[in-house]
Amino acid sequence: MKVTTVAGAGLLAFGVLALAGGGTAAWNSARFLETAVTAAGVVTDLVPKRDSEGDVLYSPKVHFRDREGRSVVFVPNMSSRPPAYEVGERVEVLYAPGHSEDARLQGFFSQWGAPLIAGVLGVILCVVGAGFLLWPRWKARKVAWLRKNGRKVAAEPVEVVLDPSISINHRHPYRILCQWRDPASGETHVFRSDALWADPGPMLGHQPLTVWVAPDDPRRYHVALPFLKES
Repeated sequence: MKVTTVAGAGLLAFGVLALAGGGTAAWNSARFLETAVTAAGVVTDLVPKRDSEGDVLYSPKVHFRDREGRSVVFVPNMSSRPPAYEVGERVEVLYAPGHSEDARLQGFFSQWGAPLIAGVLGVILCVVGAGFLLWPRWKARKVAWLRKNGRKVAAEPVEVVLDPSISINHRHPYRILCQWRDPASGETHVFRSDALWADPGPMLGHQPLTVWVAPDDPRRYHVALPFLKES
């Protein structure tokens, strides 16, 4: 199975999971807001937290009293730098009746931030994953068109290079660079092969490579590599 297929399937699966998680979070927020009651709260402290990169972020510690007069202190699952709140700042709190420990700060991001982030991430992953899965089909159609309508030329291999613009599991693919001089115009064109996940150097040799070039645009081409298989 090709690397692009595996990557596409993985990204698509994670995208679907993110969308499902975002949908569940949105449903939970909607149910919470249906019955939630408000209370006046105050920020009593700023709690420092470290993110994955070691930077210090701050979360507000909030105190309020519920309708039964119970004193409740909670730290919402949100943090920022600089702090979004100040000690002593008055805030509005939402909590579930009878479950004042389930409290949240009033505000759009407090209620919908997690569903929104998960939804956007899910859409991006699904689009990228679908692109990886559909790419081989699009590529096959392009190659078929070039073989039928394009010009067949023999290009001299120049070198094998790593493509730093693509990275999967900290690996970069190889590409073969080859060149061809158009006898009609005298212009030299450089072509790059598709991404290859195994070093083609030992098998390349010095024989010319077949390149199919579009008749009206030399920037549209396909380097044929019948002696190689992508891993």
